[in-house]
Amino acid sequence: MPKASVIIPAYNTAGYIEQTLDSILAQSYSDFEIIIIDDGSTDGTADKVKAYSDSRIRYYYQANSGRPSGPRNKAINLAQGEVIFIFDSDDVMLPNKIKASMEALDAAPEAGMVFTGFCCVGEDNAVINPSFLGNYHTLNNLPKSAVMRDAWLIRSSEAAAGLAYSNFVGTSGVAIRRRVFDKVGFFDTDVRNADDKLMWSAIADHYDFIYIPTVYHQYRVRQGSISLRNIAERADGIITVLRKMKEYDLPRHCYKELDRQISRKYFEQGYDYFRRYEFLRARESFKKSFSIRPGKDSLWYGLLSLLPIAMVKKLKHCKSAIRV
Repeated sequence: MPKASVIIPAYNTAGYIEQTLDSILAQSYSDFEIIIIDDGSTDGTADKVKAYSDSRIRYYYQANSGRPSGPRNKAINLAQGEVIFIFDSDDVMLPNKIKASMEALDAAPEAGMVFTGFCCVGEDNAVINPSFLGNYHTLNNLPKSAVMRDAWLIRSSEAAAGLAYSNFVGTSGVAIRRRVFDKVGFFDTDVRNADDKLMWSAIADHYDFIYIPTVYHQYRVRQGSISLRNIAERADGIITVLRKMKEYDLPRHCYKELDRQISRKYFEQGYDYFRRYEFLRARESFKKSFSIRPGKDSLWYGLLSLLPIAMVKKLKHCKSAIRV
C-alpha cells in the first residue's frame, strides 16, 4: 500500500498533463500512487496518460460532471494512501514537495492538512507571480508556531477565521490525511466553484493546518478556467459557499465579514448584469445586496436599472464625454 496518493481530476488538458505527470514522477519521495479521474475529456488526454507505463499511475474515465468536486471525491474514495495530495492536471509539482509535506505532517500529528507556497505561470510556462502567498496579508498575519524548519502550525480556530476573510490555500499545494475525510466528509458537489475553500473551512473546523512557505508548485493560469469566468455566472456558487461557511463556529467578526462578502458578490453580480443591460436580473441582485448590507452603490444602481435602456446608454455616453 502506498503511503501517499496524488489525486488528479482532468478535463481536456492534453497539452499539459504530460508535464504534470513528469513533475510528480520525478519527486524525490517515491512511495505514492497517482489517481487520475478523466472527467469526460475529448482532446486526447486519455492517450497522453495511457502512454505511461509506470505502475503507480491509475487512470479512470467518467462522463463529464462539469465541476472538479465529483472527480476529486471519486479519487479520494479510490485512494489507498494515508495522505492525499490534491493536484490539478495542468499544474507542475516542483522538486521535494511530497517529501517536505510528509515530513511536516509527521512532525505535527495533530494537524489535518498541510499546504505550501506556489507561483503562477501562464499557458506558455512564463512566470506571472513568483510567490503568490509571499505578500498575502491574511495568511502572513495569522499566528503561527514552528513545527520544523520552514514549516509552521496554524491552529484550527485561527485558520478558520482567516479563511472567512480570504482563501489563502492553493488547491495543488494541499496534502490531507485520509482520516480527515472520514470526519468532515467530501467536497461539496452542490457548488460549482469555491468548493475548495468550503473544504478547507470544514477541515479548519476540526484540525490545525501546517503552512510551508516554500514554493512547491506552479499554478497555471489559463483562459476559460472557472476562476476567470464572469462574476454573474460565478457569484451564486461563491455566495452559496459563503453562506455555508457561516454554519461553522467562528468569531463574531467573521460572520460580519462573510455577510459583507455576500452583499458584495450580489452587487458585483448585479453590476455585471447592469453593464449588459439585463436590468431585471440586475435589480434582483442589487436588492439582495442592499437587504444584507445597505449601501449607496447597490441603491444607486438599483434605481438606475429602473430607467429605460436608451436613457442609461445616454447617461453613460455623457459620463464618458465628461471624462474626455
